[in-house]
Amino acid sequence: MADPHPHAHRKSETLPTASVVIPCKGTPESLRTLLADLNAQKLEDLFEIIVVDAWSDDDIRQEAEAAGARVVRRGTGNLPGQARNLGAAGAAGEIVAFVDADCRVDPDWLPSAIKALDNGARLVAGPVEDVDPWHLVASADNLLQFADLPRNRPAGRMHMAPSCNLAIGKADFERLQGFRHAGGLATGEDVDFCQRAIEIWPDGIWFCPGMSIRHSGRRKVTDMIRHHHAFGYSRGRLKLLLSERQTRLASKAILAPAIVLRRLIYIFGRVIRLNPAKLPKTLLVSPFLIIGAVGWTAGFRRGLIESSVSRTDSDEATSPDLSL
Repeated sequence: MADPHPHAHRKSETLPTASVVIPCKGTPESLRTLLADLNAQKLEDLFEIIVVDAWSDDDIRQEAEAAGARVVRRGTGNLPGQARNLGAAGAAGEIVAFVDADCRVDPDWLPSAIKALDNGARLVAGPVEDVDPWHLVASADNLLQFADLPRNRPAGRMHMAPSCNLAIGKADFERLQGFRHAGGLATGEDVDFCQRAIEIWPDGIWFCPGMSIRHSGRRKVTDMIRHHHAFGYSRGRLKLLLSERQTRLASKAILAPAIVLRRLIYIFGRVIRLNPAKLPKTLLVSPFLIIGAVGWTAGFRRGLIESSVSRTDSDEATSPDLSL
């Protein structure tokens, strides 16, 4: 890792070491469980919990305040990245950790994140597993998103961290200017965030095995399809992690099946390499993986097409008028 940060040796009896930011839209029952997990963290240092009530829901406020969390509201209908930015803006801790309201966190989650950042990582993430490991649709939904993040993956550098399980120094978060939502998209902000982080700190994103959470995957096939279509769309619309050659090839309709196959090969490859014991279960949920990959590919191609049309329109609007 890099040299330790300035906050590696800080101690304060009045200011929190870390601020945990939770964007929340509905799901008060899940939030209640997560807040109980956070209040059971094995951490001696003071930390604060900030719940960003993205839709001004009084049930969310009640659950948060009952657990000792601070509630942040600004209007209604905040996108996830906007909600995280709101929470981080008011954070008093030198470290900001993000987790979603539909997650569970291990007792060592926050201490592990703080230790990894104190040891020099610029941005850390950890394992993402299933809240309900034997719900086939929910497991497939999570695997499509988090195949890179099994619990037994060794610590080391990584290229992308999900916003549902991420921690960073507040000064570094501000340097990156937080999460962006180009075009008002509700997904893809974490890919964009990490892409910008790697440009500044090529080896700065670190996988921390102790920073483990469990995520509630979508339990209905229709919800899963919509979710992954949105992921694919933002990836194509914003051209995240894509070279020009990849963009040209992916925009060809004849190659759509190849994109689906490539995603499935990648997922199975990561399971075989990082978590081979999970291969039988991966085969069991493979029909849902195919459905999700098709949804992602449809969204991806739609995003690419709209991005190309938007760029063409922009070029035409800014080109000089050479007519006589």
